[in-house]
Amino acid sequence: MNAKEFLSRYHDTEQKIKSLQAEVDEYIRLANSIPGMNFDAIRVDGTKSLEAPFIKWISRALDNEVLIADMKRNLPIIKGEIISAIDELDVEEHKMVLIHRYIDWLSWSEISKKMFYSVATVRRWHDKAIRMISIF
Repeated sequence: MNAKEFLSRYHDTEQKIKSLQAEVDEYIRLANSIPGMNFDAIRVDGTKSLEAPFIKWISRALDNEVLIADMKRNLPIIKGEIISAIDELDVEEHKMVLIHRYIDWLSWSEISKKMFYSVATVRRWHDKAIRMISIF
């Protein structure tokens, strides 16, 4: 894992949580909907399932909610690891660039406006800080 991947873990975890939450919402919607008859399907004589059709959607939603809870529990730990790695840098501007970029997830132009420096300067500081950061 390189420095950028290490620093991006916080944002990546937040995105995974949002994605899983969207899946949970869809599963709940499917569980609450009434399935219609499917006349196009090929009829196969066999053992009929005695389970209600919404059970699989509820089960999947519960599984995802457990994953979301685990990820939310790990989110502060990941953030703390990233901030402690950033705090080891000597130059305060480098620290601020990395925090704005990887914790606040701001764009280069937003970071430059916030710090009152040009985008080129901010990117140069970012590249220098990435080379200096130690992740292990």
